Amino acid sequence: MESKKVWENIANKVAGELNDVDESAFQEWIAKDSDNQKVFDRLLQIWQYNPKQIHYNSVIYKKYLHRKLQFGKQKIVTPFVYYTLRISAILFLLITTTFIVKTILTSTDNKIVYQEIAVPKGSRSHFNLPDGTKVWLANNSSIKYPSEFKGDTRNLELEGEAYFEVTHNEKKPFIVKIGDNRIRVLGTQFSVRAYPEDKLVRADLVEGKIQLEIANRTSGFNSYALEPSHSLVLDKASGKLNRSRVPDGFYDYWQKGIYKFRDETLEDLAIKVDRIYNTRIVFENERLKSKRFSGTISIDDNIFTFIEAVKSTSIEPIEYRYEKNKLYINFKK
Repeated sequence: MESKKVWENIANKVAGELNDVDESAFQEWIAKDSDNQKVFDRLLQIWQYNPKQIHYNSVIYKKYLHRKLQFGKQKIVTPFVYYTLRISAILFLLITTTFIVKTILTSTDNKIVYQEIAVPKGSRSHFNLPDGTKVWLANNSSIKYPSEFKGDTRNLELEGEAYFEVTHNEKKPFIVKIGDNRIRVLGTQFSVRAYPEDKLVRADLVEGKIQLEIANRTSGFNSYALEPSHSLVLDKASGKLNRSRVPDGFYDYWQKGIYKFRDETLEDLAIKVDRIYNTRIVFENERLKSKRFSGTISIDDNIFTFIEAVKSTSIEPIEYRYEKNKLYINFKK
């Protein structure tokens, strides 16, 4: 495999976007030489240490990598420095290109042109919709919307999690489709979490007014209004709704990238951690899943900061090992 393709595959692997064909070629490259695995593991650690650096420019990222390699605890050989600095530019170009491609991919349906923005694990994005509405799109999320809002409504589709500051327009309601359900808005600030694989759908209202419209088999939709500073959580399996105040730390999450959690199971935290740091947690002991923790997660931290915090606060000693985007955890033997 030619050198350029090797580094493209490494960049895609780090970003979590390697297809099946290239995955096979990547694994062959890993198996060829034990040093190849060391190179990749080190790059992955640097990437996860602060992925936001990749969004600035390749020169800054090169300096950042150079600093990490020069002052890191591990001794790095000269060829590794060369390869690491070389791939930094590829990583920057890859991530930038991926975002642009996904924003310009369009399809036509009745002469309506749609745009789709997808944010991979470990990243977030902020942009404006055609009507001026501001959107903050969380990790592992995607949004599809028309290039121009025509007709009597402003419709878009969301998979994942986003925060909206909606431009007010009484004559043209803003509607977010989340699976079979939807949220209807006039002008407001709110967030919605609706990952297809999650058991719950959640809406948090900052100001204004929204309606969560839940699909049913007989009359179309059942509507439930939400008051400012309140949350509405839908259990997709049972259809039950739970109302509460907007949780502590809500604003820190969207404004500062800090997620505060209280008495959450490690199993639930593992899902969030995977989305934030692009690392899957593998439980080698099922009892670990039910262990509960409280604390904070920052998008500027990394998977190692998280697991060390868990390790230091766990009553029962925990050990872990990291292999290829997976963190294996177990009770210490």
